[in-house]
Parts: sequence; structure tokens; C-alpha cells
Amino acid sequence: ISLAQHLPKQHISMLLWLRTKHISLNQHLFYIGKSPMPNCPHCEEMAEIVMHFLLSCSHYARARHILTSTHHCHTSSLSYLLSNPKASVPLIHYVNSMSHLWPTFSDISPQPHNDR
Repeated sequence: ISLAQHLPKQHISMLLWLRTKHISLNQHLFYIGKSPMPNCPHCEEMAEIVMHFLLSCSHYARARHILTSTHHCHTSSLSYLLSNPKASVPLIHYVNSMSHLWPTFSDISPQPHNDR
């Protein structure tokens, strides 16, 4: 609960879908009969799973580098990215910058947080 209590519903949904692996990546889409293949569209021999999408797809290396250098986030740890409250906003920025999930979530840019 503390991971998502400060986030809008759209961001909570995305984080939940990433954690449960029920997200619009080819491996899951193939499993439910919505994609002809489970492979990453950029890495022909790799299944497009959450771990590959977030941590190793070469197509998103630049976005990962930006995440690491600007947010000083542990981008090599899937458990950190998906379970640490400090990683949730940087992860949302990262996923949004890749635009791969825009058909599902549209632009999910985090809104500035206002403390009043």
C-alpha cells in the first residue's frame, strides 16, 4: 500500500500490471491469444517479459541510462524497481519515456507533487 498510496489510479494500475506480469507485452499477449508471437519486437530471440522490457532490451538502453543517471535508481534490480516506493516515480518516468505501453496507458507522465 505504501508503494502506491501517493500515486494516481493510472500509475497504480501500471505498477500492478508490471508486478503481476499481466501487461501488454508480447509474452502475456501471446499467452492470452492476442499476439502471434511472444518475442520482443526489437530482440528477435528474447521473449518480451517484464524483466526483459525493463532491464535488458537493447532498444531501451538509452532510457535505462537516463533513469540511472538522473534518478540514481537501481535499474539492475527488478525487485527494487517494482517494490521500493522510492523507485515508483522514476520507474513511471522510465516506462513513459519508452512509449511502448502508450496504447494501454496513454501518456503516464507523473504529475508534479505539490506539498501544501
